[in-house]
Amino acid sequence: MCSLERKLVRPVRSVVFLGALLLSGALYSQTVAEPEPEEQVESEQAKVSSLWKATLDWQGDFRLRYEAIDEQGEVDKSRFRFRGRFGIASQLSENLQFSMRIATSDGDPVSTNITFGDGFSTKKFAIDRAFFNWNVVGGLDVAFGKMSNPWFRAGGNSLLWDSDLNPEGIVANWQSPSGPFFVNAGTYIVAERSSTDNSWLHAAQGGVNFRLSETSRLRIASAFFAYTNTIGNQPFYKGRAKGNSVDANGNFIYDYEILEISTEYGVIIKGWPTSVFGVWARNTAVDVEDTAFALGVRMGSTNVRGDAQFSYAWHDTGADAVMGIFSDSDFGGGNTDSKGHIIKAKYALRQKIVLAATVIISEVGEFRDNGHDYNRLQLDMEVLFR
Repeated sequence: MCSLERKLVRPVRSVVFLGALLLSGALYSQTVAEPEPEEQVESEQAKVSSLWKATLDWQGDFRLRYEAIDEQGEVDKSRFRFRGRFGIASQLSENLQFSMRIATSDGDPVSTNITFGDGFSTKKFAIDRAFFNWNVVGGLDVAFGKMSNPWFRAGGNSLLWDSDLNPEGIVANWQSPSGPFFVNAGTYIVAERSSTDNSWLHAAQGGVNFRLSETSRLRIASAFFAYTNTIGNQPFYKGRAKGNSVDANGNFIYDYEILEISTEYGVIIKGWPTSVFGVWARNTAVDVEDTAFALGVRMGSTNVRGDAQFSYAWHDTGADAVMGIFSDSDFGGGNTDSKGHIIKAKYALRQKIVLAATVIISEVGEFRDNGHDYNRLQLDMEVLFR
């Protein structure tokens, strides 16, 4: 193990150990700190059980999709797909919450879509999320497990992170109780190989969230994402490079230490919620194909019957600017070394029933001297339920 890896792994183990100790204290401080009479213990247990039941909440969604893919040089493809998700959340104590969600899945970390038409075969569900969230004090929360993405993503962009990605590890989120500042810092296990060769993701993000007026807000954030043990190892999921540079054996040839700067301006214009965003990212560990950026705008919402929403985004991603397997799985076939347009429209047919259309017009493979068009059409019907 190199000296740099020792410096990274030791703090990680300390953080995980400290998180376990703190969680133990959050769960058992009332019963371990001072032995109590049996009647009082039973009363406390009943109180916790009552809290769990009273705060139990659930939600889910089901989506049907028609998708057509037109990739230059390949046979056109069309297919019908679906996605189902169901989750629960509940307070285990006044400051500790547990959340869990299952979803249709074939194991892909950035997609919960399942394709119809495999001989009427049964379809699989898997654990999509399972994590604790502990409110340590005031604006400080610590989450650990397989969790929802904790990072601020300007405009909900997918330049670095696909919206279906749920990372696994521990993260602390702090929001200033009386000011605009926020900080996120965490460590995630990405690939387990051996005790000396695991790949981790160490990440930190800080930013400000200014309320400019009653109807407008500005957010600005900077983040750094550093993966360990990439060079000489296979890409993280089924060896899929997804546009990243690999050698003849399919192993990474670069490190990925990504700096990201993002901003989002939100305002209500004549009753229409509107946001404009920009994201810039650079892999500081390489010198070529190291930069990615996205610009976009979104108007409207789909909260009430008859509401509509429209959005547009431009993505331009260098081959090694971001980690390919975790970025947008639809844009450019899920590959880096891509650029193009994402156009979306949504309409609330009824409350919690939304029709949507997405058109992606992109070009991929230019850096590899294999530049070609990759276009995609998606037509959706999504039902939300609680």
